[in-house]
Amino acid sequence: MREILNLSLRLALICAVMAVVLAKVDAMTREPIAAVEAQAQREAVEAVMPPFETLEPDTLADGAIYFVGRGADGPTGYAFAASSAKGYSGEIAVMVGVDAGGRVVGTRVLRHAETPGLGSRYTDAEVLKSFYAGFGLNDRDWRVKKDGGDVDAITGATVTGRALAEAVSTGLAGFERDRPQLQVAAPAAAAADTTGEAH
Repeated sequence: MREILNLSLRLALICAVMAVVLAKVDAMTREPIAAVEAQAQREAVEAVMPPFETLEPDTLADGAIYFVGRGADGPTGYAFAASSAKGYSGEIAVMVGVDAGGRVVGTRVLRHAETPGLGSRYTDAEVLKSFYAGFGLNDRDWRVKKDGGDVDAITGATVTGRALAEAVSTGLAGFERDRPQLQVAAPAAAAADTTGEAH
């Protein structure tokens, strides 16, 4: 009986020590990981946006986050994240950039678990540009051609193409829904700039 009690105490001590070690490792790595993710997001936003002078995030009341690029005459474009759970191997997340008129300028894959050499080929920026750039929400049928739509898909990776088309079109639909709030926010920001100090 004493042997079992000793063994139980030792196991409990080992578990307690490991819990402390894991907590410390988590605390040490959380900040650097968050910084790397923030940098990757910033790079994706800049890659998909039309030219801008300033770039700032705008969080709407419902929690939707947009990155607004501005020039001397107002907004030049917007970037936003979108996703689909219908990828071949699960969720695919993308960053979409649109011009002031709501047409796609660029797209970058943020996260995916697609098959190397097939679905993973959609991570190529030029491939994505050829499929989506220049189109707004209502400019085309956002289904892949195999489903009767207008969007090309890579041969052998239709499921991934279908998920990406869904992610981009869902993101565009959200942008069109939220656009009035973003348009309202822009003049207020411009007015604030004219009343403050020169930048």
